[in-house]
Amino acid sequence: MKLTFEPRLDQKPAPVLDWSATPVAREYDGSYAKVIDDLFSSEECEALIALAESDAKWAQAAVHYGLEAHQQYVDTSYRNSERILRFDHDAAAVIFQRILPHVQELIEIKPGSPWETVISPPGRLQGTWKLVGMNERLSYLRYGSGQYFRGHCDGQLELPDGRKSRVTIQIYLGDDDVKGGATRFHDMSAKRAYDVEPKKGRVLIFQQRGLWHSGEDVVKGLKYTLRSDLLFRQSLEE
Repeated sequence: MKLTFEPRLDQKPAPVLDWSATPVAREYDGSYAKVIDDLFSSEECEALIALAESDAKWAQAAVHYGLEAHQQYVDTSYRNSERILRFDHDAAAVIFQRILPHVQELIEIKPGSPWETVISPPGRLQGTWKLVGMNERLSYLRYGSGQYFRGHCDGQLELPDGRKSRVTIQIYLGDDDVKGGATRFHDMSAKRAYDVEPKKGRVLIFQQRGLWHSGEDVVKGLKYTLRSDLLFRQSLEE
């Protein structure tokens, strides 16, 4: 099965999330995140799920500590959901083209750039980081009632070909009758939080460095998401 989407000509870049208007402003003000509603139509969400299910079955999601197939373990007290891992360059390219108009500020990041903190702490960025696409590793997740993903920061990958992940893409694919299941950004004490609800067609984009978050318990329905990464190449010569 091959994924194809019609071009969208009506896209206006979504603004960066204003953390100052959230309960976690003290922790995350200045961090990069965007919430884009209706970026994918209901039919496109269904096509993305169908792509995953076209040649694979749902299985218990594992916790990874490396890139190799054996570098994983199951811990349902920490991560409890089903998953399909699909490696698909063509599909990733199609999805990336839909997202690209909304991440223009990340195309090239240099020292002193407004969003250098996506890559490193202020003043520590080395070289130029160029956005080169989306990770072909598409992680489809299905959460049923009572399932969740406890608090964590997403890993910053370095692939064998030198591409590096610094930004997470999360696409919500399930129907809007899901209750619970928000992606929750919270402080380390979990006393203050900001929720992004799993609305169908919504895309959540956020830097991986320093953003502590969880997938809250699903109360009713099935929550479907597709997770991947924006990948960069670092050049020290410019």
